[in-house]
Amino acid sequence: MFSSAEEFLRSSRERRPDCLILDLRLPGINGLELQQKLATDHCRIPIVVVSAHDDPASRRQALQNGAFAFLGKPFNDEALLEALHSAMKPETAKRGSDQH
Repeated sequence: MFSSAEEFLRSSRERRPDCLILDLRLPGINGLELQQKLATDHCRIPIVVVSAHDDPASRRQALQNGAFAFLGKPFNDEALLEALHSAMKPETAKRGSDQH
């Protein structure tokens, strides 16, 4: 677990997870900015976005930028597990699913 986007970016590639659960509201760089930075750096880590601030523009941007799912808080464990399962199997995943 990383305490900020900056900590994640400073981490070695070997320490990075296979999938990233990314909150939109982070201290420093926000979740959408981190997602864009990773895309610019050609880092193809699967991302599931979560947020208590579920506005249509942020949801649309996250999904258009390649998030596998966008979960509005509160969400149940099953929704998160389903999103992670999809994200971890990119050959069968439906990228950009719109889950609540």
